[in-house]
Amino acid sequence: MASNGEQLSGAGRRRKGVKGEREITVKFEEHGFDVRGLEGAGDHIATKGKPGGLLALHIETKRQERMRPRLWMNQCVSETPSGMVPLVVARESNEEWLAMLPLSDLLDLLDRVNGHE
Repeated sequence: MASNGEQLSGAGRRRKGVKGEREITVKFEEHGFDVRGLEGAGDHIATKGKPGGLLALHIETKRQERMRPRLWMNQCVSETPSGMVPLVVARESNEEWLAMLPLSDLLDLLDRVNGHE
């Protein structure tokens, strides 16, 4: 839906999605990540660090008014290559971006940050 309550066309939904993907790319780049899009998909890979300490995220971006976190997480997890962290970032119009990842991946990341690998 558009912010005025009207339904978006298919092209309008895609433009909204592409704009959201650009926003997320910029946010990750501002924090030192290298980001690249996956050809033919709306997903992105964001990496930071060096081999042996590389953080690699498979990012699924969603700009939708109806939040469907379980569906999106299942999609992201099924598409995430081994060794990468599945991350869904989503927001509704005029809301803050939210980030979702499996708890086990969050705990692993926190252990890495705190040197408990």
